[in-house]
Amino acid sequence: MDLNNIISTLTGNNLIGEISKKFNIDTTKIVSVIKAAIPKFLSAMRSNASTSAGASALTQALRDHAGQAMGLNIEDGLKILGKVFGGNLNSVISGLSSQTNTPNNQVSNILASIAPNLLSVLGSGNASVGNIGSLLGGLLGGSSASSATSSVAGKILGGLFGKLKKK
Repeated sequence: MDLNNIISTLTGNNLIGEISKKFNIDTTKIVSVIKAAIPKFLSAMRSNASTSAGASALTQALRDHAGQAMGLNIEDGLKILGKVFGGNLNSVISGLSSQTNTPNNQVSNILASIAPNLLSVLGSGNASVGNIGSLLGGLLGGSSASSATSSVAGKILGGLFGKLKKK
């Protein structure tokens, strides 16, 4: 699985239509925000997973969401956004808003809509991915997070997912 597969999975189903209908957002805007947001999600997850507590929380969230059907769960999405981005959420929303020329409230609604679905895709994909550490490290190898953080997160998550796969 690579970044394009994740984006295709999130945009290649009726989720885009559901978001568009619920929030009255043009589908091209939704796709644009998703494409810009996924690297930010993955980078924040990798940063959060640089501690054992963060890695454990991410592992549990992926396990909890693995295999869930695509759909809207805004309440869960808002919780995920708070955990993934923490105090940086408003900054992330503003940045994505500027980057995609989409109003902040629409960006927020799109992010809350896709968050549980992203965790489902990542959690379900570990059979083909091997482990989440490899996925995050491979997807974001050249991103702004340090390679040391990437390496630590990869080792932590790789070990945790290796143990989960054996169960």
